[in-house]
This record gives sequence, structure tokens and C-alpha cells, in this order.
Amino acid sequence: MLRKRLLAAVIVKNRKAVQSFNFQRYLPLGDPTILVENLDRWGADGIVVLCIDRGCEGPDLELLQRLSKLQLSTPLTYGGGIHTPEHALAAVQAGAERLILDRVLTDAPHQLADIAAAVGQQALIASIPLRKERDNAHHLQYWDNTSQPLQSWLNNSQWQEHVSELLSIDVSAEGGQQGPDASLWNDLYSLELPILSFGGYSNGQQIEADLQRPGVAAAVIGNALNYQENGIRLLKERLTSLPLRPHPSQLQSSVV
Repeated sequence: MLRKRLLAAVIVKNRKAVQSFNFQRYLPLGDPTILVENLDRWGADGIVVLCIDRGCEGPDLELLQRLSKLQLSTPLTYGGGIHTPEHALAAVQAGAERLILDRVLTDAPHQLADIAAAVGQQALIASIPLRKERDNAHHLQYWDNTSQPLQSWLNNSQWQEHVSELLSIDVSAEGGQQGPDASLWNDLYSLELPILSFGGYSNGQQIEADLQRPGVAAAVIGNALNYQENGIRLLKERLTSLPLRPHPSQLQSSVV
């Protein structure tokens, strides 16, 4: 069985880390570099930094350069503003190991082949914001607040062969405590791409249940990690039934 991951999410708006609630209401947390540094020390398997107000203007290279100076032992994934191969390459050169693509999937899918050629398919993750409407999963275009049935969006999409994983977001659950509605992912399993599940995780039972699903490779945890130190480490201690991936620092120490 493939080892599962616990990823930590840091949401950034106006260059400040925020607590996000349904990507509509925000509470300030402060300097994102401090949060990232703490999550690195506490044993996250990966850190996902999402700059949610970049639009198509390109990645926040200044933030990435500041994060790079921390010399993290934890893989850093960045999303926000990436719309061209040049954007993607600049983000990787500034310190991101992997990239999350969102608006470009709908606005400019013809760019995906060139983006993958620039940084490699394995570096690319497709972000898929979802919400349930009339008991069906709908893909949400947050930039113009429109949506369409997920299956219709997938049928008209041309990006699947250029990414390696899916960041599946339950927008209605994000920022809450009930965890994501995993039925939203049903139409995604046919893509046969690992799913990173995101949206309202607050306890180990929710995470354990979702990570036992065959198509789910990771749980992405946001607000819940802001309430106590060592939140990731404590979760791992409780999730002993799962084959969790060792943190990179543990692998380094075992080699030494």
C-alpha cells in the first residue's frame, strides 16, 4: 500500500496568512513565513501555500524567496497566479518544489502542455474547487462565482494528462469542522490520479476515514493546525493504523 500523507495548508491573502472560511471570510494570522517554519518543525509531510488573490498576475516570487531562505526540510507546494510556463518556471526557481494550477485549467488549458514541458508533469497538481448543488458535485469558478456540473467540466477539459495529482477542495466545508464531503470526489476517481483531500478537517477520525479510501493519497489540513502546537505530530501519533509517509527529517536521520 502506498504511504499516505498529512499536508498542511497555509492560505495567504494580501501577503498575510489568514484563516479562511469557505474562501469568503478571513481572519488574519500574520506572517506566512512564521507559520511555514513552525509546520516544518512539527513534522508536516508537505506544506501547501495557497495565495488566493493572485489572479493571473503570476506567483508571489518575493514570498517564495523568503520561504526558500528558511531551508525547509519539508517539501513546499505553491499555488497562486500561475498561468504560463514562464510563471511556473519562475516559481520553481524561487523555491517551490511543486505547483498547484487552478484558473488556468479553465481559462487557458492550451497552456498546460507547455507548463508541463517547462517544469515536469510530476511537479503539477490540479486544483478542483467543488461544492454540492442539487445533490451533484459542481466545479466552482471562484473568480466569477459560476459553476457547472463536475462531470461536464471534466468532459470538456484537456488538462488531465499534464498533471500528477488532484487537490480536491470541498469549498462549503473549508474552514469548518465537519471534514469534506467525500462523495464530491466520486467523478474524479475515473481519472486515476491521486487525490489530495481538502476541506474542514478537525480530527483524526475524519482523516483516518478519508485516507482509507483507495484514491485518496493525502489529507490537507488548514485551520485545525492553528489551534495548538505540534498539531501534525499529535495527529500522526493517533493515526497508527495508517501507513503514513515518514517526514524527510526522519529519513535523513536514519541514513546518518
